[in-house]
Amino acid sequence: MRVVRSFEDDEGPKLYICSTPIGNLNDVTPRLMDTLKSVDVVAAEDTRQTRKLLSRYDIHVGELASYHEHNAVSRRDWLLDLWRQGKRVALVSDAGTPIVSDPGDDAVQLAVENGVPVIPIPGPSAVLTALVGSGLPVLPFTFVGFLPRDTKEARHALAQFGRLPWTFVFYEAPHRLRKTMDLVASMWPDRQMVLAKELTKRHETFLFGTAAELAAFLLEDPPRGEYVVVVGPDKSFDGTVNGLDLFPDERTVMSLEEAVLEVQRLKTEGISHKEAVKRISEEQGIRRKDLYDATL
Repeated sequence: MRVVRSFEDDEGPKLYICSTPIGNLNDVTPRLMDTLKSVDVVAAEDTRQTRKLLSRYDIHVGELASYHEHNAVSRRDWLLDLWRQGKRVALVSDAGTPIVSDPGDDAVQLAVENGVPVIPIPGPSAVLTALVGSGLPVLPFTFVGFLPRDTKEARHALAQFGRLPWTFVFYEAPHRLRKTMDLVASMWPDRQMVLAKELTKRHETFLFGTAAELAAFLLEDPPRGEYVVVVGPDKSFDGTVNGLDLFPDERTVMSLEEAVLEVQRLKTEGISHKEAVKRISEEQGIRRKDLYDATL
């Protein structure tokens, strides 16, 4: 076990994880600007993008270096050498919070392994911005990042996350969005969804509708810009994924025979077979298909 106190040694080496604007350059905090002014090195996913931010706020750094997914491994010795010298490093991505579908996890792991304090500087996040503006249930939610590029793998990922009774969110590039939305619409045409684009910018847009409606809209209006896709919960969720009950301790589980009797009782009260099965399976944690088959 190791305890690292972020501010115990103000002069020692540090790794700052800096959240930067996701579009609107006004979305900076005084703490972010103070941090960028104080560090010895800024490790940036794209130095050209970071220069725009630094220039906007007249911030001059000792060293601006590239740090991205293709050179992260080769940068390990460089980072260790900086920290041995007691230097402070700020990690920034092109937009938003590093590591969240952006480079940086290797640097954080390296810092943790070597006892270097990792200090998050909170700020903008595209996933949270889209989620809170979506009107869909916020808690809990699952963030998926980017879906796999392979269609079969993407379908498998969607099938897993799409069965959950809460909202899930993923990112998608404009040139892939139509294909992805066609896939989602083929699986759940009536699922409520939101597409969010140009977040925090002048042309910020939220598109609300079912998967089928949004897929049809994109045929007439070609997607432009980066998108955040927010998918509403599966309202037919039976409490299990791949046969595993996700909430076994939250239910008083009946035997299948008792559940069959409860379904029959509800039917005598005028409730349809399908609705009776749905109620009892949700209340008692019994697989809906098993209960349905047993009560036919």
